[in-house]
Amino acid sequence: MDTNVQNTEKQTRALVIAVSARAIFHLDQTPTQPPAESEPLPQGTAFSFIEAVKLVNERLVSQNQKEDLLLNVFLIEKDYGEQQKRIVNSAMHYGLDIEQFWFCSEEDFISSLQENHVSLFLSTDKNDVYSALQHGVPAAVLHHHTDQQQPQPLKVVFSGDVIGLSEDTLRNLPHLSFSESQIEIFKAAKSCIREFAVLLGEIRRKFEREGGPLCTSLITVWGNRDVFVNALRTLREWGLDVDEAFCLAGAPRSLILDHVLPTVFKF
Repeated sequence: MDTNVQNTEKQTRALVIAVSARAIFHLDQTPTQPPAESEPLPQGTAFSFIEAVKLVNERLVSQNQKEDLLLNVFLIEKDYGEQQKRIVNSAMHYGLDIEQFWFCSEEDFISSLQENHVSLFLSTDKNDVYSALQHGVPAAVLHHHTDQQQPQPLKVVFSGDVIGLSEDTLRNLPHLSFSESQIEIFKAAKSCIREFAVLLGEIRRKFEREGGPLCTSLITVWGNRDVFVNALRTLREWGLDVDEAFCLAGAPRSLILDHVLPTVFKF
């Protein structure tokens, strides 16, 4: 059975972003003694994301007190065992700006995302991200950075390889050693990404180019120049003009990601 813990009654046309509790906290510890419910869980990868979202929302509201296009973070967790209260208490302990807490079974996980009209699901578990994408839920991977001391802008990186897909490139993917299941994930990702990109583009246009709290990038890793150009054109048609764009043409992406330091890598 799903358990929904309400934290606020704000009604907006916000982007609903569901974040896995296992990305926000370290839940897989095995202490010698069960910890108390009041003992806060250790911080996880998603802390920098939540702080970045807070900066975006604060800037939006400072510019317009009636702003209703905000980024609302919802925590979701499946197979949470006895940790529900500790998860909620930990979020309150750290002062995290989380709108609602969703606790559900493994079987109800995807339907919970769909029924709550999630704009984006975030996790550090690629299998959960792939599963969401295959069921039509926009999803992406959260990236971990070692230096998270200072609040940073929210940096969203889009995959040009996915957004720039065409019928021609789809036919060539098996020759690049991509499996049939991987190709299906790419197709699913492109089909469900548009609404999120459109709304994110609307938010991005509310800020200046330099020094804003939100930055978007496009990275094409294995696609050629045509795929890269098609991805740029597609995003612009959706109303999202990225701040940075990189076409690697097969070169390793690690150096670019170290330079960009993304908060979210969007498939």
